[in-house]
Amino acid sequence: MIGASLRPALPLVWLMLSGCTAANINVEPVAVSTQKPSNVAIYVAVSQHGAAVAGLHSEAFSVFENGVRLDSQQVQLTLLPTATAAARHVALLVDMSKPLSPDERKALNAALRPFIAKLRQTQAVSVYAFDGTAKARPLVEYTQDAHAEPDENDASLDRVRGPHRRDASGSLYTAVMDGAERLSAALAAEGRAIRAGTMVVVAMNPDLAEGAHDEQARAFIASSPHHYFLLTVGPWPSEKITFSLDKNRAARAASISTMSSPLANVARAVDDDYARDYLVSYCSPSRAGTHEVRLEVTTRDAKGKTSVGSYKTQFDAAGFGPGCDPVSDPRFVVASPKALPKTRERVANVNRPSPRPVGHAAAPGTTDRGVGPHLATPEASARSAAPVAEPPSGLGYE
Repeated sequence: MIGASLRPALPLVWLMLSGCTAANINVEPVAVSTQKPSNVAIYVAVSQHGAAVAGLHSEAFSVFENGVRLDSQQVQLTLLPTATAAARHVALLVDMSKPLSPDERKALNAALRPFIAKLRQTQAVSVYAFDGTAKARPLVEYTQDAHAEPDENDASLDRVRGPHRRDASGSLYTAVMDGAERLSAALAAEGRAIRAGTMVVVAMNPDLAEGAHDEQARAFIASSPHHYFLLTVGPWPSEKITFSLDKNRAARAASISTMSSPLANVARAVDDDYARDYLVSYCSPSRAGTHEVRLEVTTRDAKGKTSVGSYKTQFDAAGFGPGCDPVSDPRFVVASPKALPKTRERVANVNRPSPRPVGHAAAPGTTDRGVGPHLATPEASARSAAPVAEPPSGLGYE
């Protein structure tokens, strides 16, 4: 069983992970699993020129063991739903520390509604407000819904417009860090081995608080496993906050009424991260001993040009035998990460089921899938049996 995490685990099978890129297809390892009777599963992110290579079928994937290409039908090569192993969640923090007119509040609601609906098609969304205090104020929880559409009759977002400004000093940095910890807890509560968290910050006022300095926020976010997007709205006198919070992308809107376009760009980036993920499973013919496995991805464009990329690692086939079912849920364990790339309170619940209780401590065997190591602040946690790990190299919005 293989995977990726900074926390030590007790793997039944140990793999040394190594990435490889051929041609201009990038195949990034997220986690790998081997388990008896002879199952091998490889979770990868496939991109080209920084964008997701989406919509691939099993025919695009080939597996080689010890340099020999395996017959995909004989080894029952299968693409499994990534949701069987990965939890995804977006935390949306909306700056409400600046007084808004009724028209501005209406425009804010109109901009957020389609943005949230788009995100919900692939993952759950938690909405928080920053109202000048150090903590993010939970407003509404939206469950994942593949068919989500903007609903003008949805009154849940009225709570986004409602917070009263509690503290004129502002403390956006601390609210962001608090929101990130809540995001980690929400992902942990999903109980999935791989975690992909995204935090979107809509900022309308400079951060003036003394509670968290720029350097503290920068260090926190740099070590956070989550993706961060910052949208500043209106005149913004300082670049300092942008420098600290735009880990993956920063955008500007001249006013609340022009937020829709940059928010749509953020939604597309989140979709891109989702679309690049694939979970490949097959039944290995190997029996005992250590073997090299290489996963190769081949694509062809409209003009017939072929692009190839691959990733290889080793696995131990000790105890392997017949009876493999490739659709069995994979389990994951530890691998060392590579260097980073540059690049509950009671709340309204939309669509049941009700939110799960929020956990606090991270259990061995889980990974926050992101562009960095575990959160530098409290424990993020979770899952039983299968120890997992941090991706060997950072994945995400390139």
